[in-house]
Amino acid sequence: MKIDFKYIILLFLLNSLVISKKETTIKITTTREEQTDAEESNPPPQKEKKETDAPEEEHPVKPNDDGRSETEKMIEEAKKNAKQTSFSKSLTLVLPYQDNEDFILSPLGLGTPVNFAPVQAETTSYKSWVLSVSNEANPSIFAYNIKESKTGVEDGDWDSVVDSDGTISGNVIYDTAHIGKYKIEKFKFIEAVEFDDDFKDFKIGKLGLGNCQYASKYDKKFCLIQRLKDNGSIERRIFSIKELSDTHGELVIGDISKNSKENDYPLLNVINEAGYDDMEDEPFKMGWLTKISYVIFRNSTENIKEIFKNNIYLEEGIASFDSSSHYIEAPYSYISNFQDQLFSKYYANACRKVNNNGDYMFLCERKRFEKLKDQNKNLSLVLVMDGYGFEIPMTLLFERTSKEDYEFFVHFKDFEQNVWNLGHPFFHQYTLIFDQDNQEVGIDGGKVYSLQDETEEELKKVKSGSRWKYFFYAILLFGLIALLFWIARRFGILSRINKGVDRSLVDEESKDDMSFAPGQNIH
Repeated sequence: MKIDFKYIILLFLLNSLVISKKETTIKITTTREEQTDAEESNPPPQKEKKETDAPEEEHPVKPNDDGRSETEKMIEEAKKNAKQTSFSKSLTLVLPYQDNEDFILSPLGLGTPVNFAPVQAETTSYKSWVLSVSNEANPSIFAYNIKESKTGVEDGDWDSVVDSDGTISGNVIYDTAHIGKYKIEKFKFIEAVEFDDDFKDFKIGKLGLGNCQYASKYDKKFCLIQRLKDNGSIERRIFSIKELSDTHGELVIGDISKNSKENDYPLLNVINEAGYDDMEDEPFKMGWLTKISYVIFRNSTENIKEIFKNNIYLEEGIASFDSSSHYIEAPYSYISNFQDQLFSKYYANACRKVNNNGDYMFLCERKRFEKLKDQNKNLSLVLVMDGYGFEIPMTLLFERTSKEDYEFFVHFKDFEQNVWNLGHPFFHQYTLIFDQDNQEVGIDGGKVYSLQDETEEELKKVKSGSRWKYFFYAILLFGLIALLFWIARRFGILSRINKGVDRSLVDEESKDDMSFAPGQNIH
């Protein structure tokens, strides 16, 4: 048999090629598995986006945007959540909180073309303001530029806003404004150029929702609620603010929250124009003010009406509702009451008083405070306004703000007036309804006690006690005068005084007799 070596060589080459291909496949597979393991254990650094990279689909992230993208997300979220309510002409906005603390309203559009600005809802002033492009206080946040708007007009005037955060000043501007689905032509606001040195809040602007009832004709053009009523967008000059969660709140304009029932909550009378006479320089004069009469520290196991007579202190004052304040701010004159009746009594002096540039507060040592936390879990602060007691649990008034301390969220300030500024802890507990038509503030939700009878009884006691006090002082003064008169007569002081008076009269008559006419010779 003749063997053809050509075929043998050909078969050998084909077999070698197959084996080589298998080894290559195995080697490639092994290399890929090793590479995958290496990537999982040591992920490669992400490639930095260049300015030419395509933006993300929903929320564009600009290079070096200094947090502007987060603001834009908040604006977009708030715009999407603006919707028409079913029961009347009104607007409901579901809005994110800034840093889980302040109620922030994002979708305020200004100018033509419209540019949306993030602003806080501000109930202590009816003047809205936004940051001016000429102010570099916070360039990462929206700033208004009148040169970019076809409808912006300078008033030529300079105005200021004073609220609990400080004072801002700037140019008065008229421009088209958009809030949700509503549009206001020639809306008046302030382009903030200057801030005072003590201005403490995040400089992003504010939407003025203060009480416009006593605003001048010139200032009424600032009033958002009034302007919406005038152009037919809403039927009622009313709005409500409600906390929905730790991250979001609700602002209803033109009606009340759908979770509140009309006239099913306490209504507090707003102080009328006469109540503003002594508040010319106060930051609350454009806000919603009512009377506050009592402050009570209460354990929930105690009957509110029983401790009302024993655990109160009275000093008729004014309550202001401040939607943009982190704290409840109380007059400094009350700090000793809190020291004695709250901290010394319930917290075994675990808390110390701190002065932060005139802002007095209590900081509590973490370890000592946490040991007392459970036994004081039923403790609350009750504020009595217009005959109703509104209860705020102490658990809402303490917050851990550092590694070592809890902060008490009632701060004390040396206000010129006896004003309680009720900020976020109060808004956290209740839905606030501001009715400009009827000049009332409704407070819904939470724990509310009707103490009108007790309040009137206590006031009668105080007034009656005052009348008896003055009557006693009058009797005491009369008795003192009578006693002095009796002593004078008893020791002949009056007769001596009479003799002295008679002698002085005789001396005067003698002087008259010794007088001479002009030119008379004296011998």
